[in-house]
Amino acid sequence: MKNVILLGDSIRMQYQGPVGEKLADIATVSGPEENGRWSGYTLNSLRFWLPDLPSPDLVQWNCGLWDMGDDYQEGRHFYPLDLYEETCHRICRILRQWTKKPDLKIVIATTTPTMHGDHGDILLYNDILKKVAAEENAAVNDLYSVVSPIKEQVIGEDQLHLNEKGIEAVAEQTATIIRGLL
Repeated sequence: MKNVILLGDSIRMQYQGPVGEKLADIATVSGPEENGRWSGYTLNSLRFWLPDLPSPDLVQWNCGLWDMGDDYQEGRHFYPLDLYEETCHRICRILRQWTKKPDLKIVIATTTPTMHGDHGDILLYNDILKKVAAEENAAVNDLYSVVSPIKEQVIGEDQLHLNEKGIEAVAEQTATIIRGLL
């Protein structure tokens, strides 16, 4: 049996269980009980989470919506693009250092759309994720492309999180990507 760790924000928390069910024949899927929030929070929390999780054969992670938020109404992103990019690289490096697996399989999932705005920021941050993935020899799980064409049917009432249909679509995509890499 392989070990898969999923890291990320509340969207990850929604699909983690269904992904585990879909991969139950080949892998144990786990992740922290805590929301990974923004990239810097995830990076800092790795030192607390990883010792309590099984040694992974593959890690998928994502952060984004918190990073691009303007929670303090300063007219800027919480984590500007350059800091986001640097932090995403560090997450990949720390995962490989901690596992002592320089060839650890890493999947970076793109940020899903919301029902707010034009998604220009989401696309910018997703471009950074794709750039980091290419530079870190990581795979990309393009969850944005799964949700975007059907967002009216799969995003819940809070206009941010996925409904049951959305969770299923994202879980299916994630399980397919991970199964192909294992």
